[in-house]
Amino acid sequence: MAFLEITFWGNTVASYLWVLIILAVTYLGVRVAYFIVAKVIGALTKKTKTRLDDLLVEALRAPIVLAVFLVGIKYAENALVLSAGFERVYSKIIIVLWVFDVAWFIARLVDSILANYIQPLTQSSKSKMDDTLYPVLKVLINFIIYAIAATVMLQNLGIEITGLMAGLGLGGLAFALAAQDLLSNTFAGGAIIFDKPFKVGDRLKVEGYDGFVKKISMRTTTMETFGKTQIIMPNSRIANNVVENVSREDRRRELVVLGVEYGTSTKKMKKAKELLHKIVLKNDKTDDDSLVHFIAFGPTSLDIQLIYYIKDMDQILA
Repeated sequence: MAFLEITFWGNTVASYLWVLIILAVTYLGVRVAYFIVAKVIGALTKKTKTRLDDLLVEALRAPIVLAVFLVGIKYAENALVLSAGFERVYSKIIIVLWVFDVAWFIARLVDSILANYIQPLTQSSKSKMDDTLYPVLKVLINFIIYAIAATVMLQNLGIEITGLMAGLGLGGLAFALAAQDLLSNTFAGGAIIFDKPFKVGDRLKVEGYDGFVKKISMRTTTMETFGKTQIIMPNSRIANNVVENVSREDRRRELVVLGVEYGTSTKKMKKAKELLHKIVLKNDKTDDDSLVHFIAFGPTSLDIQLIYYIKDMDQILA
């Protein structure tokens, strides 16, 4: 057929039709590959005793789609006559995508292993330090995986890492200054995690906020107030402020001012003070040591101050 021999941009109509057929087959191949991995192999791995092969299949589900697609477009490329420059760029892009796909698979597999093997251990341990370190470990491992992948990508694109770093010059300095806030928060987060001035679940008072620590990351600390609002505070601000860890107190001092009407006799005043002492002594949730004393002549009353200590901190934090 003469129509198939018509040439556009260096390729015949037949070549373009062949590319469309390859892409259609690739689409079917993607669906088949996903079905085989997710359904067929997935069903087989569920019958084994180990959980690791299930995680492997789960991690492979999405990357296998990209892998089959890359194979398909490579065959499609071979069906066309391309310029040397375009083919060179095209090949580099394909390699970059392959590197990303492998890194993506490894990252998904590592995340699954951490979630199924490491996270349950942190949740079952009594120490809340493990709960804090787990998300940090997860982010760090993913960063390493993708950093290695990025290095390989740049090298395949013909970009030397050392040359790139050297060529940054003033731009690198500007970036470093811009990243100062990020670095200060990250170092402060590391100090919080390892020095442990507080942990997840502790009640803190900082910068006028009062709430419970829900999450500690390398950059921020998340608190939940009594009003159920979420406070996300940069770690550098916490490190540079006075933090009151209410959960670390073994007892809590309470102060109450009571007014006695003018004209009350000294005898009755003394009896009132003794009565307040007895109330504190009879309460099993307060320490025996208390202090009652006259403090001021108020506008309408004689003011007596009672100082006592609650020894059951759960009553305060409840």
